[in-house]
Amino acid sequence: MRMQKLWGMVMTKLLASLILVLFLWPCYASAITAEEVARLTFERSEGSDSAAEAQMILINSKGEKRVRRLRIYTRDDGKFRYTLIRFLAPKDIAGTGFLSKANLKTGEEEQFLYLPALKRTRRIAGSFRFHRFVNSDFTYEDLERHHPSRYHHELLGEEEVDGTLCYVLKSWPKKKKDSAYSYWIRWITKDGFLPIKEDFYDKKGRLWKKFEAVKWGKVDGYWAILHWKCTDLKKNHSSHLIIEDLHFDVGLDPKMFTRRYLERW
Repeated sequence: MRMQKLWGMVMTKLLASLILVLFLWPCYASAITAEEVARLTFERSEGSDSAAEAQMILINSKGEKRVRRLRIYTRDDGKFRYTLIRFLAPKDIAGTGFLSKANLKTGEEEQFLYLPALKRTRRIAGSFRFHRFVNSDFTYEDLERHHPSRYHHELLGEEEVDGTLCYVLKSWPKKKKDSAYSYWIRWITKDGFLPIKEDFYDKKGRLWKKFEAVKWGKVDGYWAILHWKCTDLKKNHSSHLIIEDLHFDVGLDPKMFTRRYLERW
């Protein structure tokens, strides 16, 4: 009798353990990896194209502001992601244009800057990628698409940002020369895979820049950041990019995203 009772207890525990494993298995099976978070963030749907009116506000260490008006256009044909930025005001920057073409498969990217005063286009390459974009706190590297295959990734966990649950993802370049940063940490929303907070660290591992989404939401069914704040902690300087009018899937002419169009001013 004692053996039967003991055997019954063992079988009960085994059955309970089996039920627990079967219950929890979907959770383990659906666990996401760092690489998947990076890929899903990169592949986040942003429509076939978009057009936006915006302003850029530069704030120096004394609190003095400079305001710029600009338009931002994007296009995605499934192979390349294009971005065209045109400054409209004030006069000292009006006409300045920026064009990028990112290969969505290989991660290779071309960037061009048009300066109307010189009536010439400069290709952004090499160490110039680490320079400030039109004297803002954004660099040309910051404007790149950052194809996930070019970086290592580590999932640090999950945290809430302003009540929104996010994946916390650390990334660093496979080739150190490819970035001015040693690594960066992004807080990416679980709903929509939108990076709403980013901390960038210099080569000595010190916090250098902070990117914060002051405002974000859905526009025409797509998640988008509507107000970016970039702060350079070393210079005590910040740049705000505020989107005032944004529309997706507007049917832009592909010819807009060419060097020839960039130089038409």
